Order: sequence, then C-alpha cells, then structure tokens
Amino acid sequence: MTFMPYQARSKDVQDGLERHIYGELKYHDAGSIIKVKGTDSGDEEVTVLTMGVGNFKLKKDHDAEVFLLSSSSDTQLKVAVLQIPHDKQRRWPENEGGIQHPTDPEVSVHISDKLTHVTKNKFGVGEKGEFEINGDKGVFRVSKLIVDGELVVNKKIITPEIVQGSEKPPGFEGNKQEKKESSGSGGGGTPAQLALDFGDAD
Repeated sequence: MTFMPYQARSKDVQDGLERHIYGELKYHDAGSIIKVKGTDSGDEEVTVLTMGVGNFKLKKDHDAEVFLLSSSSDTQLKVAVLQIPHDKQRRWPENEGGIQHPTDPEVSVHISDKLTHVTKNKFGVGEKGEFEINGDKGVFRVSKLIVDGELVVNKKIITPEIVQGSEKPPGFEGNKQEKKESSGSGGGGTPAQLALDFGDAD
C-alpha cells in the first residue's frame, strides 16, 4: 500500500532510478537500512544494496548522493546504491583501480599491473594485528618468523638469544579464480558473443 499521489507513483515505475541525498544509515539484524532525503517527495528508508566490497558509512546528513533502484513506489521494492562524494573520489589512472577511503582519496588499496599498493603507512593485518605498520615502525606479533633467504639489517640487532640452525618455510597456496564453465550448452552464448550479436544488429 502507498500514500504517494498517482503522478509520483507513476514516475517511480517509469524511471526506475531516483536520485536522493544521504540521510542516515543504520545496521539491523540482517543488512542495513538508509534514510534518504527526497527531492520532490518525502524522506524514505530503503535497504542498502551490498555487492561484497566497497561498502561504507558516512556521517548523518552527509553531502553525498544515493541512487534508488526501484520497480515501484513501494520502498520494499527499492534498493539503495551509495555514492562516494564527488569531491572525495580518487583519480584512478588508466587500467588501474582499487578500493578507497570514502572521504579521503589519498587512502586506498591501489591496484595496477606493477603493484598492489596500500597507500597509507598505517595499516594492520590479522585479527590481533599480527603484522602492523604505523608510520616508520613495523611490528610482527607472531610466535615464529621464518625468512627463506638473506636478512639484511643496516643497524643494530637487539635479541636475548641467538641459536644456530635452519628451517624451511611451509608451502603457500593463495586464492585463485574459480574455473571457467563450459559454454557449449544452453542458450544465449557467452557475454562477448552477445555483445557482438547486438553490434551486428545495428
């Protein structure tokens, strides 16, 4: 049921996309809800669309855009796509990308062909900060550290004990892409084939 006038309700259905301003985001038992400030209509509360990475929460009433994907005027049938403020978006060079801080473009995980770069020198890895960089200091909070090669120290070494010996590190298997599925059956063809088909239709 909706209390919106017919004109506004019809516009929602026809456009399918609404532009709003960030209001306030709250987390619930499952997912999150954002209250957005409408332009021609009143405020609305909508479920936030989560796509796995790049989510963020801004201060209440922040000057940022929120786009609602809508199939009708019913807020239960809308999802919100959050937009990083335009003046805070990192300028990614060609063929490069990554993840950035929502309000500081200088803080990012910047990925290129040559390097995956954490651009700020304050970060930690692990539940208990097993590896931490804080400015010009680094810390390993681990019970054993194995270096499979040379260790070069340009200043002094401080240690209560030195024991001679050697130990090879265990093997490592990183995350990999899922294997491709065969596209020889079914209908429609591959995305590339579909793109070519549409291009030929013109």
